[in-house]
Amino acid sequence: MEIVSGFLVGIMGSVHCAGMCGPIALALPAGGKAGWPLLAGRLTYNGGRIVTYALLGLLVGAIGRGIALLGYQQALSIVLGAFLIITSLAPAAARRFLPRVPGADAMQRRVTDALGSLFRRRSLTSLFLVGVLNGFLPCGFVVAALAGAATTGSEAGGAMFMSGFGMGTVPIMLGLSLAGYRLPNAFRAKLVALLPWFGVLLGVLLIVRGLGLGIPYLSPAAPSAAAPHSGSCH
Repeated sequence: MEIVSGFLVGIMGSVHCAGMCGPIALALPAGGKAGWPLLAGRLTYNGGRIVTYALLGLLVGAIGRGIALLGYQQALSIVLGAFLIITSLAPAAARRFLPRVPGADAMQRRVTDALGSLFRRRSLTSLFLVGVLNGFLPCGFVVAALAGAATTGSEAGGAMFMSGFGMGTVPIMLGLSLAGYRLPNAFRAKLVALLPWFGVLLGVLLIVRGLGLGIPYLSPAAPSAAAPHSGSCH
C-alpha cells in the first residue's frame, strides 16, 4: 500500500519536479542520439533518482519507527500534516520560523560541482550518478513526500513510499527529457500555481490518517492496548 500511496503523491508532484529538475533532465548527456540508447540513458538517470529517494525514505522511516514505538505515530502524522498545510499556504511566513540546516548550502554546492563534472561524461554510469545526486538537491515537494514516508512507521514502509514517489515522477520527467523542450511558460505558471494545493491535500491526508478514524488504508484505527491476561494466578 505504501508504494501506491507514494506513487500517487509522485504523480501529483511531478509538475513541480518538471519545473525544478526539468533543466537538468533537458541538459543530460546524450548517451545516444536516438532510439534505445537515448531511452536507456534517460531511464538510468531516473533510476538513480529513485534509489536516492528510497534511501532517504529508509532513513525517515527509521525515525518514524522510533516515534511509533513511543506511541506518537498518529501525533506525528497530525503535526506533519498541519506543518505541510501551513508551509504550503504561507511559505514565506513559515520560512521565518524554520531554522537553517547547518551545512545545507555547502552540501548543495558540492552536489552542484559534482553534477557539473558528471555532465562532461557520456556513459550510463554517469547518468545514473547524476540521478543519484539530483535526488539530494533541495526540493519542497520531496520534503513533503518524506513527511509522508515518516508516518509509515518502518524502514521498509518509508523506502517503499519514496520508491513509489520516485516512480510517480518518472512519466513527466522522462517525457520532458525525451521531448527536449520546456513546458510553455504560461502553462507552467498555471500548473505551479496549483502546487501549494497539492501540499495542502497531502497535509489533510496525513491529518486524517493520524486521527485513526477506522477507514481502511486511508485512516486505519489506532491499535488498541493489549488486553490484560485473563489467566488466574495460583
